[in-house]
Amino acid sequence: MKRHFNQFKLFLLFFSTVWLLDGGQQRLRASSPADQISTASCKQFMAPKRTVSGKMVGQEDCLMQDAGVVDADRKYHRVEIGVTGTLSGWIVKEGARVNHFTSAPDFVYTQYGNNRPRFHGILRYEAAKGTSLTLLYPETGWNGKFFVMVHGVGGSFLKGTMKPWDQIFNPARPMGDVTKYEKAMLEKGYAVARSRRNADRETPGDYTVTLDNGEVWPDENINQVPELILDEARLVKNFLKDRLGREATRMYWYGHSAGAHMGLLVNYMSQLNPELNKEPNGKNTIDGFIDDDPGGGMYVPILMKNGQDILFRTPDEKTKFVKSIVVAHQLYPNNYSEDTPWEMEIKTIPKYVSTNYLANKRTTARVMKEKTMGGGYRMYEVKGVSHSGGENLPNGKQGDIEILDLSRLMDGVIDLLDNWVDKSIDPPETKSEAQGLGGKDDAVNLPETACPLGVYFAYPPLHSLGGVGSTGFAAFDGQSMEPLDGRLINVDMNGNGRRDKRETITEAWRRLGLLKPDEAFTPAKYVACVEAAAAKLRKENFITQRVAGQYVQEAKTKEFPGR
Repeated sequence: MKRHFNQFKLFLLFFSTVWLLDGGQQRLRASSPADQISTASCKQFMAPKRTVSGKMVGQEDCLMQDAGVVDADRKYHRVEIGVTGTLSGWIVKEGARVNHFTSAPDFVYTQYGNNRPRFHGILRYEAAKGTSLTLLYPETGWNGKFFVMVHGVGGSFLKGTMKPWDQIFNPARPMGDVTKYEKAMLEKGYAVARSRRNADRETPGDYTVTLDNGEVWPDENINQVPELILDEARLVKNFLKDRLGREATRMYWYGHSAGAHMGLLVNYMSQLNPELNKEPNGKNTIDGFIDDDPGGGMYVPILMKNGQDILFRTPDEKTKFVKSIVVAHQLYPNNYSEDTPWEMEIKTIPKYVSTNYLANKRTTARVMKEKTMGGGYRMYEVKGVSHSGGENLPNGKQGDIEILDLSRLMDGVIDLLDNWVDKSIDPPETKSEAQGLGGKDDAVNLPETACPLGVYFAYPPLHSLGGVGSTGFAAFDGQSMEPLDGRLINVDMNGNGRRDKRETITEAWRRLGLLKPDEAFTPAKYVACVEAAAAKLRKENFITQRVAGQYVQEAKTKEFPGR
């Protein structure tokens, strides 16, 4: 496996060299608008270092570029921050997750079926290779809180999918890369710190590790090291105190995919290392988590030692669990495969881990229920959405991709978490259609799926297997044939097991029980359905009053396919 990675790395280096000779890098740097912004040190804001095996580990350098106000109306201020430093962790020299340097080997390697020897060492990461933050904060009206945003797998300086920290900002589009989730947070008064880390899982990594025996081991990435993000949150806290004149009262973690299961890891690892998520004054660094569709459904909250599960066994351990809301995307149909052994070694995974992503999400919720973790854990399974929530798509569409707008739900989840942490207002109980967690129609049902005008399906036709994390949309038009997805498999819109003509909305709604057998679909019935679906979500605070009104207003002006 290591030989394969090294051969691939040589190929990438050769390709990069050719590109450089062609002047590509010179053009990139010449056209980089961020070069026009001066660079300053931000070392005074760095998190404190810690001692590991007699060595000081942590942030070593901090550089920043202050872009100033990037939204004149809302007075949002933007700062780019590049961080260089060291991390303590483990590697494996072959097998699944071979390029994953991690501080949680008993979860990361074990649950992916890699039981080979682990080797401890120190990795040095670099801002010049992309490890960085974009900080956005309101100059006025700050609510005293911020979210650190933690992305999923992906990002390689070697591969060219990560830029140096000072080549991120584009003053021609100063808010152009801000997602709908981040905008929702900013509009509520939060500061937002979007983190970047070298997290590609399928290529050689960007960094080397010096093992405890002095051996230098190359090709590692930093996808699974929560300490990196925790220290960045501490840095941002120090920065905001200096800029805005007061200390943050709450620090929250939003993670998607690998960023979500790394959020779960913070809670798991804190049982073994109580200081992991602590400030010098004893308070938590991160006060609450939104774990958005944990990658692969990982990690299941089980840690076996000497034949016993030692995780969250005592009342004290359970009460220290930091409040976490998991948003599980029900329509993400992915599975681990024997064809990708660098991801998971299926024959040696623990019996409590599945190759199916949704099954793992549900197992985690069941285990949390069995361990009576309801005081700190909720899982909300959402219908009709695959891995992407459309946060980067302005209207949820791009070509044949059409995604249910999850930002409207996330807007409410932000408030659910904050009220739970800050005001001890319990959010709704776990929602799922899985046995032992709920039942039919117990998942979160947004108006788009509660009052369907068609069917959302994974694998949009033009995206083949690469569309697993996105969705297309097939309308109930009463005329077209049911579509084929990107795998050339029939999208069985009516569930009868064969490909046939699509239903009209009336036929579909009768089948779904939304209309009586003798009733016909009308715009008024659609508005009534949307009003009821929005009211149900609003009652449990899954959506805000503003979003509920938005749904209803849109329903009143909706154009319909064949009725």
